[in-house]
Amino acid sequence: MSSDRPTSASPAELAPQDVVLRFLESTGRPSEARLYLSLFRARPREQFAAIAIDANVMADAVDAVVQDLRFLAALDLFPTVVLGIFQPAEAVAHARSLRRHLEAEGVPVEELSAATSGLAARLTDSARGGRVPLVVFEPAGNEQPAGRLERLGGLLRELEVRKLLFLHRPGGLRQGGALVPIVNLTTDLPALLASREVSRKEAVILEQARRLCEEASPASFTVAVTSPLNLLRELFTVKGAGTLLRRGARVARHEGWDGVDLPRLRELLTSSFGRAPAESFFGRTPGRVYLEEGYRGCAILTDAPLGAYLTKFAVSAEAQGEGIARDLWEALAADTPVVFWRARRTNTISEWYAKLCDGLVRLPDWTVYWKGLPPGDIPAAIDWAVAQPVDIARDEG
Repeated sequence: MSSDRPTSASPAELAPQDVVLRFLESTGRPSEARLYLSLFRARPREQFAAIAIDANVMADAVDAVVQDLRFLAALDLFPTVVLGIFQPAEAVAHARSLRRHLEAEGVPVEELSAATSGLAARLTDSARGGRVPLVVFEPAGNEQPAGRLERLGGLLRELEVRKLLFLHRPGGLRQGGALVPIVNLTTDLPALLASREVSRKEAVILEQARRLCEEASPASFTVAVTSPLNLLRELFTVKGAGTLLRRGARVARHEGWDGVDLPRLRELLTSSFGRAPAESFFGRTPGRVYLEEGYRGCAILTDAPLGAYLTKFAVSAEAQGEGIARDLWEALAADTPVVFWRARRTNTISEWYAKLCDGLVRLPDWTVYWKGLPPGDIPAAIDWAVAQPVDIARDEG
């Protein structure tokens, strides 16, 4: 069983804060887990998440599912649990088994048919009342999984749920034998659907995920495919532990500060770096600004003698792990054949930067990266980057 799961003490024996501490210690990234926990708790309980559990998972890993849900309940998090999307004939039996296991662990459950009148209100009452809402999709004529997922999508929109997770035995989508961490449903879908490595079930999930993300409210809605052994890592870490399916970010290009809402941009930079930028930063007009439509990510470039200098690259704390960084980079790279930038040695995405660049040099305070620079310009670009003012003191400048 995965090491990211607490020990067997029940919620009655452990105070929620003790469960949190055990989990934080096991993930090795306490700051991320605390961030996500605070974000989840700040929203109405019914908006936290929905978890669709595959029949194979219920048959082989019900104990892991129970442990996940018990842990979340101890944190006052009550996801809507969904059974029967792909195998509705087994859903009632699996619901009874899951309910019996959870109640034995002291976790209250309310079991509801997907055909229940006023289902969204009932689910809201369950979650706010401290019960795990359990939705059962039973056989209904010739209805196919796509139809059940469409009904589920309507329910999630009504509840304003932020994330749908499929607990799937393979733990995510794979290509060439390797896990695919993020799928941009706007650009990556055709190739995946044509792949022989994608099962029929996964193809249905992909096709319906595109519809769910396009129609979702809020627009930041995402779908993830993961295993029950990695559910907590998928929820509480930036990197996740499965395959994240999301709508491609809509990125707008601005010339200088034209059309940019500076207070919202300041809030984004503060969220990303943990402290506000100096006011002098906004007094210097950049060459181009790339902004995600909801101000959840930005890339700011300054014109430099040797090319474009990437002065700020930021994704809000809440949106980190959603793939927005990749979309921003693709937008700026399409316009920018030569770019260089610097980052603190402690920058949490330095590994990602290293994969993007053509080369880098590590200095005592900074790492300088470049892409597209002629070799003869590299020393001057390094000197130019290091000489730039520090806009965010003691953190990523």
